Amino acid sequence: MVHKIEIQYPEQGLLKNRRRLESAYAFTCFDRVPVILGIEARYLLNVRGVTFAEYFSDPKTQLIHQLENIKWRIENVPDDWFTEPKITVSPDFQNITNASGCGCEIFWQENETPQTVQCISTIDEMIHHRLPDWRTTLWGKRLEWYFQMKELVAEIDVKLNGQRIPILVTMGINGDSPFMSAIELAGANFYGWLLQAPMECHDFLQRITDRYIEVETEYRKVLGRPMHDGLHYSDDSAQVISLKQYREFCVPVGKRLYDTFGCDRYDGRFMHLCGRNVHLHDALLNDLHITLLHGYGSANTPEEMTMLAGNVILLGNIDPMTLYQGSQHDIEQETMKILEVLAPLGGIVLGDGFNIVPGTDLSKMECVRKASERFGAPTLKRENIH
Repeated sequence: MVHKIEIQYPEQGLLKNRRRLESAYAFTCFDRVPVILGIEARYLLNVRGVTFAEYFSDPKTQLIHQLENIKWRIENVPDDWFTEPKITVSPDFQNITNASGCGCEIFWQENETPQTVQCISTIDEMIHHRLPDWRTTLWGKRLEWYFQMKELVAEIDVKLNGQRIPILVTMGINGDSPFMSAIELAGANFYGWLLQAPMECHDFLQRITDRYIEVETEYRKVLGRPMHDGLHYSDDSAQVISLKQYREFCVPVGKRLYDTFGCDRYDGRFMHLCGRNVHLHDALLNDLHITLLHGYGSANTPEEMTMLAGNVILLGNIDPMTLYQGSQHDIEQETMKILEVLAPLGGIVLGDGFNIVPGTDLSKMECVRKASERFGAPTLKRENIH
């Protein structure tokens, strides 16, 4: 039996969304600064009354829930996320997939995202840790579910305003960096080991990176995707280390991955780094040569983003707690501050740290879009027009 999903969305809205994003990625502006909010499965499943346990139960169930999540997002969230008449899905096990691939056990929960279980407690255990056969981990399960979802989409009919649109199934290793996986495996111990056993930590990170490259290369062969077609990457566990340590431990593995899979497109060297990250900007720009900083978070003030503004795409940095608990006036003020400081530099997309709190009212999200509409198209500083 064919499962049918009907999506309603104005065609002109779709076209304008695309023009806004394309203009921002070219460091110009169409009619206003675009808005993309961090609406993830944790928000969408919650609003639809679905548990994570059900979402992870089997590939068909997850596929249907992903499609229903996307339909709900398109029809309800007041931002510019929907830009093309197609739907893209992929097997999703949230942010623990890479840690599983490196040997972490996973604690599955009924109504919350899954969590990793630390498995390394000493430097000696780190030195002798053997990465498992990746096909026995969530990386392998992702590959299995990819093939099953590819078959299942034939049984699903998605229509946009009455016209059938394609469903694309894709996959990749998670964006979580080797440093993030090392922290999942060893916990906070790993930060101390950077000082106590730096050579052993370097070796551990390189072994993890070798495995990342092996798995992502296999995925791209299966997909028929070019090797240098962009890389989505995250270093969320690294904000607490110094710039010197970041350059010593994180830049070498990040550079290997970006150089293996990245490209010069606006999202070709994509970096997600929420939390306080201003002290790392010089390395992000001049060592890793990122092209987009995604969900950079309210811990960084707009004034502190000027090293990157005008040089890379910036998506952020409204406080999700302001959106959740603040007044409409609070949200408008915070949004206007970002626009006044950063919009004239180009390449700005309004968003949050990519963590919209479940239960956040849609009217609060709409305040961001309305503020962008009131601000209008910024006058771009000539030196920042690419």
